[in-house]
Order: sequence, then structure tokens, then C-alpha cells
Amino acid sequence: MAEIYGPSEYEYTERDLALYALGVGATREDLRWVYENDENFAPLPTFGVVPPFNTMMETPFGDFLPGFNPMMLLHGEQYLELHHPAPTSGKLITTGKIVDIVDKGKGVVVVMGTTTKDEEGNVIYYNEFSNFIRGVKNVGNKSGKDRGPATASNDPPNRKPDAIVQEKTTENQAALYRLSGDTNPLHIDPNMSSIGGFDVPILHGLCSFGISAKHVLKHFGESDGSKVKSIKARFSKHVFPGETLQTEMWKEGNKVIYQVRVLERDAIAISNAALVFHGDANDASASAGGAAEASAPAGVSAPGFKASPVFEALKAAIESGSEEERKARVGKTKALFQFNLTTSPSSEPTSWTVDLKNGLGSVNLGPAKNPDATVIVSDDDFVALAAGKANAQKLFMGGKLKVKGQMMLAMKLDSVLQEARKKAKL
Repeated sequence: MAEIYGPSEYEYTERDLALYALGVGATREDLRWVYENDENFAPLPTFGVVPPFNTMMETPFGDFLPGFNPMMLLHGEQYLELHHPAPTSGKLITTGKIVDIVDKGKGVVVVMGTTTKDEEGNVIYYNEFSNFIRGVKNVGNKSGKDRGPATASNDPPNRKPDAIVQEKTTENQAALYRLSGDTNPLHIDPNMSSIGGFDVPILHGLCSFGISAKHVLKHFGESDGSKVKSIKARFSKHVFPGETLQTEMWKEGNKVIYQVRVLERDAIAISNAALVFHGDANDASASAGGAAEASAPAGVSAPGFKASPVFEALKAAIESGSEEERKARVGKTKALFQFNLTTSPSSEPTSWTVDLKNGLGSVNLGPAKNPDATVIVSDDDFVALAAGKANAQKLFMGGKLKVKGQMMLAMKLDSVLQEARKKAKL
């Protein structure tokens, strides 16, 4: 049985998630990754490579690699699986084991597998770190194990990329990214990088990994990390901070094969890469905006929500009257609303769509595509608001009601809710 290393603990807060996202190039426009109060705040999928670092650092490579020098270690490949949604703060526990050691002649590839769980024992991430250690000889086997997706070649199709995204890294990219836990001096200390054979410190391979996966997720996954099943990449060439990365993507069903080119040197930094979605990948450039997503025609009630009768009444009100009256109602409001309600501070939100922008108007259970305004509020406060027993301005000023999108459209909410009051005793 392979020796188990760890367990090691990793405690983090929302601040650590935002710091990681900034380290891989997220901006203030990416609120779901950098702002803890955003309704969709969640870790970037590639944050999953961070919690295992304590286990990696505690693994005694010198015990089984004679003459091991950490300055001669280069990250060769990375494979990441996402199993269960990671909390936005808490404690994660990682254990690791050596999966394979491959003799490459001029060095060895050591593959370490790590499993990261939350405090309840749910598997959150599985990683395989493939590290090439130069100068170590006559250790390991001559051919690596076939580990399925972790060793897939992911060769690009013989056609032009389906999508291309460019992003210029900053001179301080490595200095910022290292604050998330990868403190190898190779990436910041010129004296140490020169020992590794580089005139100046290079960018972390996992930073390029995060930047490029972010590109794929934005273009084909609507920036929704919950859609990601796995990510794999090979680090073919180094990147210097300040260089421009171009991610070239090919959509193949639920897999997006990609590679990353350094434009200044026309060098492929990441190859044989793929991001696999749970479902078919979507092309963000081809998606239609404005209309609400289709939902099942089974009413608008959600189990456990006091607000269900409110939306049932609102649905009846909006769908009442002649076609001309309904068109006039939509023409007066001209807004697509999404309501995100929770039954407790720790519960996941349930969404309703109130469409007073398209067609004759409608109310559906489920999220909207590109809503004009999203209202975030508790189930109890929404019911009180709908019944006229709570003041929207006071809820807003007290932080109990949040509005994302066009704030002025939220001013029309009271007239919208009045439609429900006319149809039911709330």
C-alpha cells in the first residue's frame, strides 16, 4: 500500500478566495470571484490546487529521490477534479500519496495524488501534481501509468480555434499569486531563479493554469464554476511576468481542448489541456440575451418557501386581462426581474423570474438570462414586503435587501407587487 502523507489542514476565508482570483487576473468586473457580498460569490474552480500545498510541502521527496534539489523541480502537468462545491470559508483537509514515478533519463517525473475533503468528510477536490525533477537518474519505471483523463493527450482538432482570448500578465503577477500559498522562491528571488537556470523569476505554472481556465470558463461556461468537472494541463514552456497569454480553444462536446501561447515569444506555454464540463459547453458569444430561461410548466411554488403563494398570485395577476392589457403592462414596466430568496443565512438561494419585458409577461420558477435587476432578500422579508408590512428602502439601508443590476428598475417593484396584492390576501 502506498504511503499516505498528511493529513494537513488548510483554513481560509472569503478574503483568500478573492486574493487567489486577483492573482490569476480576475478584476473588479468579476464580482462573483472577488467580492464576498456578490450573490454568486464562489471560488474559481482552479482554487482547488491551493489547499493541497501544505501536503506537498510536507512530503519528504528526498527520502525516495537521491540528490533531490527543490530548485531543480519544474511543474510538468496538473490534473484537477471537482467533486463537491467548496464552501466560501472554512477548513479543508488534504491527504496525499505517490501515484507514479517515471524515469525520463535526464530526470524523473513524480506524480502525487491528493484528496481534499471538508470537515464533514465530503470530497471537494482531487489533484494530481506531475513534477519533473531534473538531475535525478535511475529512479522509477520507464513508462507512466494510464490514469484516464489525468493522462489524456488532448490534442487540438485540425481546424482553427473556436475561440481565442488574450490577457497580458503584469510584472507583479508572480509576486501577487505566491500569496495564495505557492511560495517557491524560484518565482520571486532572482538569485534562486538563476540556480534553476532562469535569468529572472518565472511565473508559476499554476498561475497560467488559473488564467487560462478562467478564459475557458468565461467563454464556454458562463463563468459558473459549478459546471466544471475537471481540468488538465501540461506546462510546456515557462512564462515571464508581464508577457501576454493567448488561450486558443476548441469545443468538443462537453470538453474544451485548449492551449496557451506566449505572444511575445510565439511559444506554447500550456499544451494538451482540456476543461471538461458536466454538460455540453456553451458558446457565450452565441447565447441570446434578454429572455428568461425556459422553465417547467408546473407552477411557481418551491417547497419550504412562504413566498410561493406570492409568486402564484403574481403569476395570476400578470397573466390576467386581455392581450392588449398584458402588452400595456409589459410596455409600462420594461424590466426582467430575478428574485433570489433564502430561507436561512446559510441556505442556497432559490430563484424566480418575473418577466415584464418580453411578450405578454410571465412568472417562472428558476433564474433568468441576463436579468435587468436581481433582488436578493430572505423569504420572510420578501413576504412582508409583498404584504405591505415592510418598507423596501429600510430593508435596503439595513442590508437585508440587495439589488444587483439596474438599481432604478427596482423602484418599480412596489407596483409589480401591488399586482399580487390585488389577486390575493397577503
